[in-house]
Amino acid sequence: MTRLALKGLLTTAAAALLLGGGVPAAAQEFTMKLAHHYPDTHIQAGPIRDFVDEVEKNSGGRIAITVYPAETLVTGREVLEAVEGGVVDAAPMPGNYQVGTIPEVQYFTYPFMFADAQHFHRAVQKGIASLLAKEYAKHNIILLNYYHKGALHIMHRSKFLNTPEAFQGERLRSLGPTISALMKAMGANPISVPVGEVDAAIERGIIDGVTTNCAAHLSRGWAKQLKYVTFMDMSQGGEGLGINADFFNGLPEDLQKVIRDAAKRMEDSEWTQMINEDEEACPGKWAAAGVKVHRLTDDERATFQKIMEPLFEEAVASNPGMKPYLELAESTR
Repeated sequence: MTRLALKGLLTTAAAALLLGGGVPAAAQEFTMKLAHHYPDTHIQAGPIRDFVDEVEKNSGGRIAITVYPAETLVTGREVLEAVEGGVVDAAPMPGNYQVGTIPEVQYFTYPFMFADAQHFHRAVQKGIASLLAKEYAKHNIILLNYYHKGALHIMHRSKFLNTPEAFQGERLRSLGPTISALMKAMGANPISVPVGEVDAAIERGIIDGVTTNCAAHLSRGWAKQLKYVTFMDMSQGGEGLGINADFFNGLPEDLQKVIRDAAKRMEDSEWTQMINEDEEACPGKWAAAGVKVHRLTDDERATFQKIMEPLFEEAVASNPGMKPYLELAESTR
């Protein structure tokens, strides 16, 4: 979608909102447009709703937020440009769609770079979030927070992929080039499929499985067809809530603080909920859905890590900027 088309769509949506009522003009000083790609049933949509409620409440109604969920205004692929240009004021920044513009978002997503989500959390707090904030600032975006998107596992229609040999010839929906590199090294065929087309791709046999987190596997309904989960804790994904810098800097300091405080609580909630979902809640949910789960043994994990070693070396040689991220991974291990 072009920026011009986005602006036209936004104008239509804003007009409809005004005609339909909403917060009275006298009760607000600022209107904020927030778009995201999560369906309402997704666990990560909850903290976003809490953020919206808190900002509106603690601003005393001075900020009114219109939310466009589930890609109803812009897609996950479009949010970087939309927030940068002010077509949307704020949105989560899904890094797997933004690698071409901000290559740094892939520097910490290599498989088996982190032992688990807690390890990833420490590295984010110790410096990864700050490094990323500098990159988004170059695109007129303030990164208000950074949080976990869940550990990536492999979901398949008919088998576990717990050995490199099991990946041979499999057609798998991948999430970004770092995951694809490992898949290719094991003889699989990584395929990029937009989230809205995954169901059809599974039904038509275009893909045999996906790599995703537990929450997406269940909330998007993919567990109905992909009944085999290889619990790999393969890669720790993240994203942050970005806000247009011109919009944010145009707010009074007290309202900036309201937004930052709400974003911090949103961040804490996202981390807590995603880690609990993956490690505590999902096994029971998978069992109830008739999903079979295999957790990698230490030996199986070591085998995959061995395959990754030359890929890490190649990545660092090609991207020297990756070194600070690797250093953070090691210093927080």
